[in-house]
Amino acid sequence: NNENQTKASNGAFVPNMSLDQS
Repeated sequence: NNENQTKASNGAFVPNMSLDQS
């Protein structure tokens, strides 16, 4: 999930994860 978290930070790649992981 590290890769996803990095992109999720932008909130543009993974909307759900960005809100959940952020």
